[in-house]
Amino acid sequence: MKTNKNTIIYDTVEKRIVSEFLKLLQSVGYKQITVSQLIINSQINRSTFYAHFLDKEDLITHLQVNLLTELTKDLPEVNVYSLNDQDIVRGRIETIINRVYDKKALFKLFYSDKSDGLFFSRFSNFSEQLLLQTDIPERMTVPEVYSFAVIDGVMVNLIQNWIKRDFVETPEEFSGIVSHILPIMFKGIIA
Repeated sequence: MKTNKNTIIYDTVEKRIVSEFLKLLQSVGYKQITVSQLIINSQINRSTFYAHFLDKEDLITHLQVNLLTELTKDLPEVNVYSLNDQDIVRGRIETIINRVYDKKALFKLFYSDKSDGLFFSRFSNFSEQLLLQTDIPERMTVPEVYSFAVIDGVMVNLIQNWIKRDFVETPEEFSGIVSHILPIMFKGIIA
């Protein structure tokens, strides 16, 4: 595959914008960031910024959605029958937990009061969409809206607490905690 010089330049500029945005997010917080600051810090012009992002909201959404997408990329497929296979369930949980831990600085930043306050809402919505791609909703004994509330609530809150506690448990320890809780929860809502 031949790489276009313009593509390389475009990607390099986008990485610079993202890098400067994350620095500003860490130092001054989302509410204080302006596109003008990003342009100055990234050493680009306004039209270049807008060639990449609509505004700072688009930029943070892009970063958070990409982070969540990376979290679930190439996971073992899960369905009602695989929920009984502890190796598949544990492997999926361990992969997600390790990916969260590998990107812990971003998770901490997006969870902090310096961010836009929407990360875990996006996380919850993303989690629900993943669940909808399986056959699990068809087998739920509790209405979907409540089942999703339980599943999303538990998983998102577990990860939030792990972040709040500054990742005090190792990924292996935390995976063990999650692997103990999730199967019990699924058994309560799936026939």
